[in-house]
Amino acid sequence: MVLLIAEAFQFQQIVVPALAASLALLPSVYQTGVRLLEELKGNLIGALLAVFSLMLTPNPTPIAIGVVIIIAISILLFLNLESTTRTVILTTILIMEGASQSDMPVWMFAGERYLLIMMGITVALLVNALLFPPRYERKLEDEITTVFQMAVRIARLFSETEGGRSSFESLDETKKKHRGSKTTYDFFEEEIKANRWLEKKTPIYRRAVLKSKMIDTNSAAIHVLDKLHDDFLTLEHLPPQLEDELMRHMRHLLRRHERLFSAYELENEHIIDREEDLIHENFDFAKLMIEKMRDEEEDLILTVVPLVATMTDWVKAMNELERYLITEMKKHGDNLKVEPRKKWFFED
Repeated sequence: MVLLIAEAFQFQQIVVPALAASLALLPSVYQTGVRLLEELKGNLIGALLAVFSLMLTPNPTPIAIGVVIIIAISILLFLNLESTTRTVILTTILIMEGASQSDMPVWMFAGERYLLIMMGITVALLVNALLFPPRYERKLEDEITTVFQMAVRIARLFSETEGGRSSFESLDETKKKHRGSKTTYDFFEEEIKANRWLEKKTPIYRRAVLKSKMIDTNSAAIHVLDKLHDDFLTLEHLPPQLEDELMRHMRHLLRRHERLFSAYELENEHIIDREEDLIHENFDFAKLMIEKMRDEEEDLILTVVPLVATMTDWVKAMNELERYLITEMKKHGDNLKVEPRKKWFFED
């Protein structure tokens, strides 16, 4: 598209805006919009420095071009515009190298190159925003669900089978996907900022808060699994009674986690067992473990106490998700799921 526009206006070196567009295209509309404003300022600085330098030395040497670039980069760093460094360098070199070989006045040549670069960046923003807008909410929901399913599988293998250490084989992949879901959530937030003008924006804010709490719940569960994996050899020396108690409590936490996510997926708050007091159960579990550990070795004590603390964090995260989920389901049950994609006319 950039090449077609440049050719339509009969610009020379039509590959320049295409290169600028590729440098400016970012994962989210919001980031690309912010970059456009920064590029306007940064490239103007580079163009003005190039023109001023050409007035002093009409036939610049590579050393002179390098000095101008260094000055430009210094100014960009001072103004917190370092993200535009690549395109500013491109602008500066194009103007200083090409102006001496062109019959056009310096200011006109510099203006054309500046417009070419800004045209490429502007087209990149329009393509990102209008033709191929990112759909991070649906991607985020899929990633959260995937991480949840992987974490549940690991927890079940550990607490309900004798898989041993092999239960945690997919833990690293689960953590990697969880980090990916957090990155996608950041892009989702930026997508909301970039679409402030859209109607019905309040529901998407509620969905963003809900997904944030779901990510926190997954994070707390993964933290527990990570702790179990790191201290697996030490936990093997737990007395049978305490080991059974640990497995039983893990299954209870896992069941609540599953019910919360199922309630969201099926849009049915009654799936959640409100009669189950997980907070006090977790307190009783912690109390029992600490009391029974008095006569055990120090290494075992120092392993179990932090594990109990991570389980408490998991309970806290689930409790916050549960309260928000139930409240929002009662008030806005129809607006918690991702809105279906609008069909094109030929898909009916």
